[in-house]
Amino acid sequence: MDIGEARLEAQDLNAQGEMLLVAGRIREAGQKFDQAMDICPELPDSYRNYGDLYMSLQEYEKAKNAYRKALCIGKSGRLYFLYGSACFMNDELAEGLENYNRAIHEGYDSDEMMFFMGMAYEHMDDDDMALRYYQKACIKNPMRPDYMIKKISAWIRLGKFDRAQEAAEELLLKSPETFEGYHIKTQLLLIREKHEEAVTFAKAALERFPEDVELLCDYAKALALAKRDEEALRLINSAEKMKYFDQARYPLALLEGKIWAQSGQSDRAIQTFKRCLEMEAEIKSDGEVDFLLMNLYLADENYEEARQQAERIIGGNRDGPYYYAALYCRPFCLRCLGRTEEAKTLYREANRIYRLASLENRPENRPAVDLYLYRAMCLKDLGDYEKALEILEFLESLKTSDAELHLVRADIYQIQGKKDLAEKEWEKAGGKHGTGL
Repeated sequence: MDIGEARLEAQDLNAQGEMLLVAGRIREAGQKFDQAMDICPELPDSYRNYGDLYMSLQEYEKAKNAYRKALCIGKSGRLYFLYGSACFMNDELAEGLENYNRAIHEGYDSDEMMFFMGMAYEHMDDDDMALRYYQKACIKNPMRPDYMIKKISAWIRLGKFDRAQEAAEELLLKSPETFEGYHIKTQLLLIREKHEEAVTFAKAALERFPEDVELLCDYAKALALAKRDEEALRLINSAEKMKYFDQARYPLALLEGKIWAQSGQSDRAIQTFKRCLEMEAEIKSDGEVDFLLMNLYLADENYEEARQQAERIIGGNRDGPYYYAALYCRPFCLRCLGRTEEAKTLYREANRIYRLASLENRPENRPAVDLYLYRAMCLKDLGDYEKALEILEFLESLKTSDAELHLVRADIYQIQGKKDLAEKEWEKAGGKHGTGL
């Protein structure tokens, strides 16, 4: 068989293998690709197809090796794209982006690749770059609602709610049967505190998709934020009859607990949140339920239970707002329980952790502001009032207007016997007395 004939035979075998792969006949497809390699080993299609086969099996390292062999024989934009996608699925985002950019350099710029580049940047927490590529994907293929949804989500994370709202309206206009559009618009209305409008819209969305339990969650949340607690609780109870209720059992229970807490029924809230904790064995928890329980116990002055919840949060997390709140709550509860020396040690430890963490955040960012505020609270409880006041002054210079800032300062002035100054700070805090979490 001459070279030309061998190449044609290998191409034919590859075509057959590709059809078998699409049909899910993995083993038979691999046999065709093997035959093609034996006949014409310098044909890149066989290695590319093997890469596709391994991708379908989620064996991403093997897929990378196959695509790499194809690239050694002949470079092309599509091959760089496929190799980059294997890297992306293998959690090697930087290498994936590098090969996507090589694909662009080779003239390959499909909407699918722009979308994947957006997702890579999103996973790297670079929402500006993610948005740029989601927008490119939408321009190249405006009929893909999943592209639009990702673009809207990026706008929301960037705090550009007007742009997100416009895009959500466009999505609903182009794809009225895409339920995610209704979910996103409801969330945007809630973010902008248009609670009654959100109730009306979410109700209409649920009527359009009566079996969608996520839209029911949206409707219940809107009712709760509109202070229509009884309606929200009735809706949550009705969800048990829905076909896919199990998928929403946890978020609905969490919302129910929040409604009980909002209405001042702490016993019912605690009971419901404990039910949520039992469910958390099956899901990945971010510590929110422990945080909510911790604050309920603090409000009830049940400091031992609050301390135990703080310990749970600290043991399960090493970052985030719940973790940092728990670091302060733990010594605070010990101090309230009369365990002063233990409290002092843990206040110092918390202050050290806050200081190290604040160095990793720019001062104008919300996380850093919270960390400095916790530092001031620790220093206040340790009796280092001058240092605490210095930090509070720094926060105020950043135009931070949190009531908590004024409450901490008021507490310090009260301890120092400066009642007039304390009263002024309480007024700035909205007339509230006393600090908390």
